[in-house]
Amino acid sequence: MTFVSLEFAALLFATLSLYYLVGQRARQVLLLAASYVFYAYWNPMYAWLILASTTVDYAAARFIDRRPGRRLEKVALLCSLAGNLGVLGYFKYTDFALESLSALLGPFGVQLPGPLGLVLPVGISFYTFQTLAYTIDVYRGELPAERDFITFALFVSFFPQLVAGPIERARDLLPQLRARQPFDPGNLERGLGRILWGLIKKAVLADLLSAWAYPAFLDPRGASTSELALAAIAMFVVIYLDFSAYTDLARGVAQLFGIRLSKNFDHPQVATTVSGYWRRWHITFATWIRDYVVRPLGGTAGAALPRRAAMALLVTLIIGLWHGAQWTFVVWGLANGLSVVGYLLLRRWVLLHLPDPLRASRLWMMISWAFSTVVRVAISVLFFAPTFELAGAFYRGLLVDFRPGGPGLPMLVVATCGFLAYIGWEALQTTGRPSTWFAGCAPWARGVLYTAAAALCLFGAAGQGSAFIYFQF
Repeated sequence: MTFVSLEFAALLFATLSLYYLVGQRARQVLLLAASYVFYAYWNPMYAWLILASTTVDYAAARFIDRRPGRRLEKVALLCSLAGNLGVLGYFKYTDFALESLSALLGPFGVQLPGPLGLVLPVGISFYTFQTLAYTIDVYRGELPAERDFITFALFVSFFPQLVAGPIERARDLLPQLRARQPFDPGNLERGLGRILWGLIKKAVLADLLSAWAYPAFLDPRGASTSELALAAIAMFVVIYLDFSAYTDLARGVAQLFGIRLSKNFDHPQVATTVSGYWRRWHITFATWIRDYVVRPLGGTAGAALPRRAAMALLVTLIIGLWHGAQWTFVVWGLANGLSVVGYLLLRRWVLLHLPDPLRASRLWMMISWAFSTVVRVAISVLFFAPTFELAGAFYRGLLVDFRPGGPGLPMLVVATCGFLAYIGWEALQTTGRPSTWFAGCAPWARGVLYTAAAALCLFGAAGQGSAFIYFQF
């Protein structure tokens, strides 16, 4: 069940219709039941998996919270880590490990079992990291363990953000799930606005653009150089539209129930450096890595350049592996790490020695944005190409084997203007002006806009309904 489906609309309508009519305990049970129906729709067996993960972490945190001694607390934490990471590793990385080892040891006559054909449970990477953070926070003494199992189970499985984030922290979400949220018409309006904006991004923009651009990654030899360039740029835009659309939908649906979810994007496409891009992209995951990987290893505050470079490569390697169990994602992660290291070196040896007026000028910011965007687009080819062979063919078509033809000059002009208009809109949103303007509209005007947006979504979704890209992670 995806957000862009009649089944989800029916589930949401039924749940919301009852939510504000019942008491707080009944609300928790209602949301928990809706969450398990939502998750079991893909595969009922995986609902048992999330229940098992919930039970293990609930018991481990309660045991740690009794403070039986640091040694026993560490054993309980390790049980939680082993259980969560073990299940994640089994489903996500077993086939990857078997295929890699077979390729490595096959020439030496070593025979290993073939891939098991495991199907990755939807959202397992997201809810695993969310529950890991909870148990670690309890172990660190930063958070008391949740005593009520229903509340904790709802924290793990809350359906708006279950399968693709944001990765919520217990200290932010648990208090909202415990409290009785008052009925507020403003929440309904703002939540509906977010939902419609997310639907426009997904059904009208991302899906239609992807349907045109993605085939070039499956058959790069059949496309011209200009078509490959446009496809690379288009899919670079698509991944943001698709993933941020899910976040908009998740935050909008949660707001209908009076619950605030974390902001996950801060207009990353207008970032003027590669480092700035990663600070603005998938914020809840980036802060998770910072708090539970980088800081335990000593952090990077005030660190020398070699340590910062090594940590950047480690973090991006983890990001690559987290995204997918295949070598293209690993190399994609390392390539992003190298781009960050390259920026650190360039900043140390060149940028800091430039005159301040130059570095602060709009011209310099535009040049920096253009350069870093080209780097990010080039690296993103590895994200979308299913194999290294196809990625290599894509790069050769772009850089070596120039192939004329394709959309022609008018289409290139239209595409370029469209891309610049999109970036301009993203830059304008960072000022908050569109939101201020919309809030100042008369209620009837907002109603007209909502109706037009809903009609646009229904038109764009007709015959589409593709899954969100990040569902596979």
